[in-house]
Amino acid sequence: MPQEMPKVLLIESEYRLRLRYKSLFKKSGFELAGEAADLAAADGLAKECRPGVVLLHMGGELTDTAKLAKLASLLPVLVLGKASPGLAALGVYGCLPEGVEDEEILTSLAIAAARWQEARSLRQEAEELRDLLALRKILDQAKGILMKKHHMSEQEAHRRIQRYAMYKRLTVKSVAEAIIKATGGKA
Repeated sequence: MPQEMPKVLLIESEYRLRLRYKSLFKKSGFELAGEAADLAAADGLAKECRPGVVLLHMGGELTDTAKLAKLASLLPVLVLGKASPGLAALGVYGCLPEGVEDEEILTSLAIAAARWQEARSLRQEAEELRDLLALRKILDQAKGILMKKHHMSEQEAHRRIQRYAMYKRLTVKSVAEAIIKATGGKA
């Protein structure tokens, strides 16, 4: 199944090069989400046009590292131009030298967008697992309190929490937290 090409936010200070990249994207099936002459203009544009990847052409030294770091925290950024060891610390997904072939630029953009999506999915999954683990800890503590205070099995304590949550139309987590709070966390 062919992968859909990401929308690209182009940051290029030279108008002539912006035209060249726009033509390249159009011929290659990439959609141009927006274009900006500098990082300052790109910040608002990134939120507005929701690109899948950013191509930043650095003609000289990078002066606005804070704006680049902010952009790189929101989207995968591929830098075209002079490489710098500090780019990795800013969250940049890749760096290509000046004069690289167009096909390499397009391939790198597609790879950066795909890796970004994978990383985003993994971060989301990790967050869900952290939440699940926190719920489990709270639920286990609440069950322990019920088991000790009311001399019931773990299954009975769990069922009682579930039934009460359904009866009151609450989440199991909120019922477990209420049990812990009511007893001060002690059985």
